[in-house]
Amino acid sequence: MAAVSPRVVTLKMLAEHTGLSLATVSYALRQHPKIPADTREKVAAAAAALGYRPNPRVASLMAHIRGAQARNHPERLAFVWVHTDRAEARRNPFLRNVLAGARERAAQTGFTLDEFWTEDPGMTDRRLQEIIRARGIVGVVLSPVTTAEAAVTLDWEWRHFAAAVIGNVTWEPELHHAGHHHYLGMRTALRELAALGCARPAALIEAASNERGKNAWVGAFLTHHPAARAARRLIRVVPADTAENLGAWLRAARPDALVVSECGLLDQRGVRAAARGLPVATLYWSDAAPAGVGGIDQCYDRAAGHAVDLVVAQLNANETGVPDLPRMMLFPGRWVAPAGPKPTAARARRRPAPLSTRGAS
Repeated sequence: MAAVSPRVVTLKMLAEHTGLSLATVSYALRQHPKIPADTREKVAAAAAALGYRPNPRVASLMAHIRGAQARNHPERLAFVWVHTDRAEARRNPFLRNVLAGARERAAQTGFTLDEFWTEDPGMTDRRLQEIIRARGIVGVVLSPVTTAEAAVTLDWEWRHFAAAVIGNVTWEPELHHAGHHHYLGMRTALRELAALGCARPAALIEAASNERGKNAWVGAFLTHHPAARAARRLIRVVPADTAENLGAWLRAARPDALVVSECGLLDQRGVRAAARGLPVATLYWSDAAPAGVGGIDQCYDRAAGHAVDLVVAQLNANETGVPDLPRMMLFPGRWVAPAGPKPTAARARRRPAPLSTRGAS
């Protein structure tokens, strides 16, 4: 006997069941602010009772149509600067790049971005939540965190929002993320340095950044180091404010290259002098870095765009609230080769070591 196909519940059937127009049902399912909250709840309850499931091809087509049309009042997403004030958001080139990537992708998908700051004077989590809700915004993109905290939380009722985080810092509760693949970034740096003739690179990793990246940098360094037996002696994870003489450690380690998680570590006690003549790769490369620096461009403008995609996908699928299985979209970034000739075995410790700039996770 042939299998009986399950009944497909259409948008038209849902409209007939609720006694509402097709347009009202469609807007309500997307949590559009023009539809009253009680109507949105009525439609959501009916969709759950009837077993309505959106057609992904239709949702994709409608998203394309919304993006292609020039509308006087496009739908808005909230871009929330988490634990970052207005001055830092404008001053930090990394954060400016993140916002530009998110804004560009939002425009491509038919949305605009409204910025909000958790650090505005007198702002509380609940007050910010109500401001965003009062503006009829459901989709929320959460900025990277540049502070030292390993876990972040906002006192929000997440059932009202479709949210995604830019970066890898842990959220409580956990949300969808789009960020850098720290493990692949370190592996790429080691492989590219090996291709330049560096067989014994050392690494200095800032502890808070390493923790935000789930210790992936250390794991990749120990697993993929070209001198596996010496790898543990060639890496240090230190706090940003350490008073330790890291230059003494670096000289004793006798590396032929240096990988740093951020440029501030090169200003620690003795490091700059000990690193003189070594090629340096930074794991937070940007075009603001001094000439000649190499390293990993984490491409956070792209990651920000993918966070927007995660939010839009939830809106198209009528999903809000804390996900039961958060999606983690991680990207390896790209290698930027350092300037200058390739080192040789005899001159492996005689390369210049330009510095980099710091980003966020």
